[in-house]
Amino acid sequence: MSTLNQEQANELATYKRASAALRKKIAAAAVPDDREILPVNGKIHVSLTGKPLNSEQQKALFGESAFSVAVLRELADDGT
Repeated sequence: MSTLNQEQANELATYKRASAALRKKIAAAAVPDDREILPVNGKIHVSLTGKPLNSEQQKALFGESAFSVAVLRELADDGT
């Protein structure tokens, strides 16, 4: 691996400064969401006091889903 020449080092420094400025601009413009769940000490704490979703709400939120019996058998057999 070769060392950087002065021109490449200058380009890299310019890129790093520009990306840091962009990250700062994006972070300053961010609007906090009241519904967002933030971690506390690296753990997400959620209170489960709500009602479960009915099947219509689940379809609207997650879309259609179907289980393939063949895939489940393959997973149960450790892929053999």
